[in-house]
Amino acid sequence: MMSSPAATATAPSHPAPQRLDWLDGVRVARFGATESLDVAGRVLAQFGADVHDGGDPHDADIVLVDRIAGASALPGLPAGDAAGYVAHVQEHNRAVWVTASAFGITSPRADAVASDHSLLAAGGVLGHSRIAGDHAPTLPAGSLSLTLTGDVVALAAMHGLDAVRRNGRPVHVDVSAQAAVITTGLSLELAHALLDCPDEGGSARYGAPTGFFSCRGGAVYVVVLEQHQWRGLESCLGPLLDGITTVEAAKAAHDRVNAAMAEWAADRTPEECEHALQAAGVPCTAVNAVEDLRRRSADAGRPLLLPGPVMPAVLVDGQDTSDDRPADATGLAGLQVLDAGHVLAVPLATAWLGAMGARVTKLEDPERLDVYRRRGPFAAGVAGLDRSAYFNSINHSKTPLDVTVTADASSLDLGPFDVVVQNLSPRRSRAVGVDADAVLAEPGRRLAVSSSGFGRTGDWADYRAYGHNIHAFAGLVAATRDAQGAMADVGTPWCDPLTSVSLVTWVTAWALAARRPAVGVDVAMSEVMAAHLAHLADVDPEQDVRQRDDSSDLCLRVRPGGGLVAVTLRGDDHNRLVAFLGVDVAVPERRGGLVDVRPAAPPVSDEELEESLLAAGFAAALVRTAADLARDPFVRGTGLYAQVESTALGRYDVVGLPWAFVGLPRPALTAAPERGTS
Repeated sequence: MMSSPAATATAPSHPAPQRLDWLDGVRVARFGATESLDVAGRVLAQFGADVHDGGDPHDADIVLVDRIAGASALPGLPAGDAAGYVAHVQEHNRAVWVTASAFGITSPRADAVASDHSLLAAGGVLGHSRIAGDHAPTLPAGSLSLTLTGDVVALAAMHGLDAVRRNGRPVHVDVSAQAAVITTGLSLELAHALLDCPDEGGSARYGAPTGFFSCRGGAVYVVVLEQHQWRGLESCLGPLLDGITTVEAAKAAHDRVNAAMAEWAADRTPEECEHALQAAGVPCTAVNAVEDLRRRSADAGRPLLLPGPVMPAVLVDGQDTSDDRPADATGLAGLQVLDAGHVLAVPLATAWLGAMGARVTKLEDPERLDVYRRRGPFAAGVAGLDRSAYFNSINHSKTPLDVTVTADASSLDLGPFDVVVQNLSPRRSRAVGVDADAVLAEPGRRLAVSSSGFGRTGDWADYRAYGHNIHAFAGLVAATRDAQGAMADVGTPWCDPLTSVSLVTWVTAWALAARRPAVGVDVAMSEVMAAHLAHLADVDPEQDVRQRDDSSDLCLRVRPGGGLVAVTLRGDDHNRLVAFLGVDVAVPERRGGLVDVRPAAPPVSDEELEESLLAAGFAAALVRTAADLARDPFVRGTGLYAQVESTALGRYDVVGLPWAFVGLPRPALTAAPERGTS
């Protein structure tokens, strides 16, 4: 989704320290050496928590347990089934206990296991990462679903800590890894499906030029969706685009437009293409490897530490003035948050904050409404400012606030707000009055959070980009190969919702601090993405796509034209799978490869095969799309979808938080603010 250039502040700024003191004194016990718990522990430690492995759970404020890949023993509890585990937690939990499992520790699939591969299938990402022809989905490099789940575990732990401090009762937080993927990586596609929009959703709606273009010594990723971007492209490509004057005409003539783009780029380096098109306002980014970004960031004046903090940011120091709040006024209850954002990353983040108990206000200028309101896609294909699937899905749990913005002034009063979150352009944020300088100039200790593609300092501060530009820029694309061996991208916007989780985490950690500082937090989507890919630095993509020593990922198909079931084999699983199917299974050389088999006793359906594999202890999931997940009885039964009601749409479903407190109802959500017109 579109990220705007970030505002330039005059207040002093500096990279966030690797350890803050906002969670100082919070003791975290971590049980399990997994990717998700590694990330969760690093996030909590970044904000000041004391994280250690093992020990006595009774001595900890937060206990983290990962059962995604299977059960493991705990002090006083041998590895066993979910029912016994939940009973043990209920008896021994003294504060916050967070359990990450594949599908939810209290769900009918509580004992099922998963892998990164199967979670991307279960969460719909692989279903939207298909290439033409009869091929397996593109399996992105790294461990996207497991590292994301780690972020969510840390955030859910903070939410649990807030609840314990407020209510004085222990909470068991149930984190579903499948739900973590659905609520983030599938946020737009699922909005499209839940609100019955025609055509395809998410990035499938992009026009021309869109995609990778080879350059001298590399490649760039280009997206043009807006008319002003098309004019910028025309100014660079000149006669190559003669006769095509609008972005709509370009989409109709996509073959010619893409050919012109390819011809123009062929004799230029990636950085030359990037600089020229960005100067013209065109979202274009070089396809960087992770190590390229690390090098380029230093040259651009905003060095990125890799490996470094999981949630990198640049901090803007505010004046720590007196605050008339009572000393115990910490936490989310009563926290006043102003959402001054648009499109995806900020609105999704603040919707989560609203679901977590903060009081979120949605700022809108009637003269410049969010593009998601104006462009759709619209529920049931019927246009209207209150019928946008994307806007309604990611702006729940907020109250409205209209502001008037002129060339000279804004009617916005920042007085009531503790936190301001925005992703506007530099000029626009100053005009509205939500830039860091304006927020931090207010009396009291406030948090000013900005999100942009590349940060608001350095040479890239004016760059514009959509989500897939960020994927290319931050290293994901260079490390990923599709089933035919070509460089590829994940099929859904990933960096935007990943950034959303980071924004919520920054706000929640600040809200929990014993003394909230006056500070601005400058979050760059490209840096958040790169921080989660740091382990791919200096990794050869051609080697990374091959099966790993300790596991094998494959997509099973048991009938011609049938669905695909993503399976990960570990230990003796290959022999078990051969016995389970009654036929030999040839493991493909490449991770996620397609394997056609004809079982001795064919299952009635792909769904039956999935359930049978899960029951037999395999990490398996049917490759589903958003449309499948919108009507999936299991997902619906978990309570992930919450029904809200608006005047324009009546009752409709939105996606809630990917965790729940065991034994307590999920929080009630409210419909997105309406303009009062259909």
